[in-house]
Amino acid sequence: RGRTLDIAAQAVALLAVLLAGGSPRYAAAVCVLWGAAVGLRLLRRGEPLGWRWAFAGVAGGSELIGAWLLLGAGGVVLLEAYTLPAAGLALAAGAVALRTRPGLNSWLALGPGLAAGLLPSEVSVLFAPDPQPWRRLLLGAGALVVVLAGAARRWQAPVLLGGVTLLLLALHELIRSWDLLPRWIFLAAGGLALIGLAATYERRRRDLARFRTAVGRMG
Repeated sequence: RGRTLDIAAQAVALLAVLLAGGSPRYAAAVCVLWGAAVGLRLLRRGEPLGWRWAFAGVAGGSELIGAWLLLGAGGVVLLEAYTLPAAGLALAAGAVALRTRPGLNSWLALGPGLAAGLLPSEVSVLFAPDPQPWRRLLLGAGALVVVLAGAARRWQAPVLLGGVTLLLLALHELIRSWDLLPRWIFLAAGGLALIGLAATYERRRRDLARFRTAVGRMG
């Protein structure tokens, strides 16, 4: 009976949001208030762990939708204003899951949140016509922090996703600077890199093998 009432309450809240759909600010207020109410509901003693997770998801999702509605009503067009709150919520849930479920893989726990935080900005940098210097700088700094945090915690997903983001940014910067610098600079840098690689080939192979082993051992 109690679970039926819980589900009915969620349905009533959804109906309230739909009825207020003509006014995004009113719908946002309903979402924020309902998220707070569900957040208090999950604190009740004796609640099963599965239902606590369900209530936490409903509360976080409701608050996130409310924030999106307020941003849309205010005419905010900054991409990260929509993606970073969702990424933060997903990463917080993933971090809690990693602490409470020791056998959980970092790809399942942190992968969705990292993708939500990095991928939209990366796509905007790579394919948007405007240069977006601040977005490129902040995305690179954020990806570097993700890599360092993942390496410190021995989590595979942050290391690889952050590393791929940094690699794509580096290639993007190289392509952008191709027409701004003399061609001999790139040829000289490529030649020096090849000479250095040839001189330390065996050591680089061992370093690469150790790196692959270390990444493979991460969770």
